[in-house]
Amino acid sequence: MEVTDLEVRFRELTLLMYDTKVALPVLEERVSPHLAENVEFVDPWLRARGDRRFMIGLRGFHCVIRFDFTIFQIGVHLDEDGSTGRTLVDGVMNLMQLGFWTYPLRTVLVYDFRLTGEEENLQITRLTEMWSFGDMIAAAPFLVGRFYDRVFRPLSGEFFTAAFWLGCALRGQRAPATRHAEGTARRRSPRVSARPAAWRS
Repeated sequence: MEVTDLEVRFRELTLLMYDTKVALPVLEERVSPHLAENVEFVDPWLRARGDRRFMIGLRGFHCVIRFDFTIFQIGVHLDEDGSTGRTLVDGVMNLMQLGFWTYPLRTVLVYDFRLTGEEENLQITRLTEMWSFGDMIAAAPFLVGRFYDRVFRPLSGEFFTAAFWLGCALRGQRAPATRHAEGTARRRSPRVSARPAAWRS
């Protein structure tokens, strides 16, 4: 299976699993066959292992929570043996539990997988959801997110800067002056994309 084929397959699987409008029989038919027997699911709240537990959790999410997923980009990396690899899906999980308001949670999904050579060629061995509690608070309604992002975070930055400066001062280590402050010409480094090659395709 080529990388482009895998990108299409993981896009389909992501939109099936992360759209609660998808019917449960469709999940059983189109997602379950691609789960390894000992598949592991990990997110900031929990860790669960086994295809049975994975499907119980997936069905439960579709029954009690309303959300879908907007994909920004997908990157697939195949290992040298060509039988195992990893896929990163970058996007936003749109939580619509309140009905009148959508809660956008920036999320990165990491799929570890293997290719078996059987009819259901793709087997997911691990799915990791990566999102931060900071992003969750920042997107909260009723001015909570605005206070956290515009007041709490800047104040925390000032506090920790002062605390680290004091820690260095107590140890007799002065903070070094910047080149700009010393009047030294600043040299521009060549621009290098921070994105891995797999994301620039």
